[in-house]
Amino acid sequence: MKRKAFVFALLLGFTFGIFSKDIYVRSGAAGSGTKDAPYGYLWKAIKKAQRGDVIHVAEGIYYGKGGSGHFVISVPHLTLVGGYSKDFSERNPFKHLTILERAEDYRGKFTGLGEGIIEGDYQRDHSGLIIDGFVLNGTTRNAYAPDRSKIIPRKSWRGALIKAYSPNIKIRNSILINPYGPGIYIKWQGKENEVSNNFIINTFYTAISTRSAQAGSKILIKNNTVVFGWFQPGKGGSYGVFVGRQGEAILQDNIFAFLLTEGGEAGYAVSNTFGNDLTVLKGNIFYQCQGGYYIYTDEDGQSLVVWKRKDLQDLNEDPESYMLSDAGGNTEENPGIKPDKWYFKKFSGFAASRPGKLRMDEMNQLRRLLGLPLQAARASARSNWGMPYPLDKVIPNLLSPTGKGVRSKKTFETYASSAQPQAPSSYVQVAFDEFSLKAKAKSFSGQAVEFMAGIGQKCSSYFLKEAPRQDYECVKLLRPGESDFTRKYIFGYFLKGSEAHKKFLKYSRRKRTYNSRGGIRIRGKAYYIGNPTYSYPIGVIVYEVKKR
Repeated sequence: MKRKAFVFALLLGFTFGIFSKDIYVRSGAAGSGTKDAPYGYLWKAIKKAQRGDVIHVAEGIYYGKGGSGHFVISVPHLTLVGGYSKDFSERNPFKHLTILERAEDYRGKFTGLGEGIIEGDYQRDHSGLIIDGFVLNGTTRNAYAPDRSKIIPRKSWRGALIKAYSPNIKIRNSILINPYGPGIYIKWQGKENEVSNNFIINTFYTAISTRSAQAGSKILIKNNTVVFGWFQPGKGGSYGVFVGRQGEAILQDNIFAFLLTEGGEAGYAVSNTFGNDLTVLKGNIFYQCQGGYYIYTDEDGQSLVVWKRKDLQDLNEDPESYMLSDAGGNTEENPGIKPDKWYFKKFSGFAASRPGKLRMDEMNQLRRLLGLPLQAARASARSNWGMPYPLDKVIPNLLSPTGKGVRSKKTFETYASSAQPQAPSSYVQVAFDEFSLKAKAKSFSGQAVEFMAGIGQKCSSYFLKEAPRQDYECVKLLRPGESDFTRKYIFGYFLKGSEAHKKFLKYSRRKRTYNSRGGIRIRGKAYYIGNPTYSYPIGVIVYEVKKR
């Protein structure tokens, strides 16, 4: 077949490249995602987003698709940025609250609904995700007693507020509040993970978990304010940070306060019961952590607790003896926060039911400061339990004058979309059989080609240095009319999260239909894979996919 070059112009509806973009969202708007005409729905912006996009979100409340309070991330290197004023002229996440929560009148079923308010799709790469400047509010996912003094577990949604599975996740400048479960649960991978400058309030079991951290990972946990933790029946708790067996966790300049035991269990600021000696503990403030500052398993397999001030000082001076790689500057002191009066009255009443190592004189000092009577009789352990902390009493109440924990007076990060690979502006139209060895496939190397192909299965044959495994998904592109069992295929490489990749995944759900109609149209750059044993020794980096 004679080759013919085709130049596809924008006026025909074809794109010349793969470009990331800045997308804007404002609750109640009805635009197309530009700054002047923002989307009105955050879930829609996320659904349409591609690799490298930045989604800028104005203050307001966002309920998720159908009011579900669930936002799924399925592309890599996506950045979600909240805390803007309505006209996007100012960004301050602790002034312009950008709230993600479930609608109180949500009527949808819970089939297929994940745990998190923000959750990475475990089947899709969402590495490099940045979440900056949001309020993730679990209150409306829970059920409470009529006076809101007690959570009702069997009617509440169990699960972390943020859940992710891919490498290099960053969570910044956010308020995570009132889950019936953890605040953050991530399968930490890679060395560029960060949890910084966040409030994590009123959690069950653990505020931040690194239990699933993978070998070689690194997690910076810095300047967070972790306050009010509860025991979760069936799991235990509470913990500020649960350190996993693997990975390096660096805990620096955080505040851990008001973590409760129940039945004498837990109430620890930091749990290192796997004895992970890569852990760093520096400059943290501990206050009213009922179980103790730090629980760990030493090299002899003993489970030990640091809960006395003199032992905390020794930990600062001799970290290796406490299964730490580094430590210093950790203190027990009042961080100077002033919790909501209604909430603290309930909380401290519960605490009195089992004082344990709690210093009640200090608890009473705070009660006096809030205008509450001094604690006297013990309260019932379940009469005031897990009540929601009021969102409007986070700022400025829970800011500390110590310089530790969350800082509201700072320069907040700025973000812009990143450049992506440039696609060819013209392609050579090719019949599939021209990729065969007989047609001298080497001559295609580096050429921009267009052809029809059937949709095949995923594979793990990464022959091209231009398409590394960490960034591309490899799929068999079949000779039209062939089945999955054929050997007549070439290798297609899709940049994860690109428009071509998203379309291909969409068409793959109905691949029998498309394959029976002659396949789909592929445009990309072809390369000889260097292996002549294949009948069709070609790999194509795909830039565009169309139905026909």
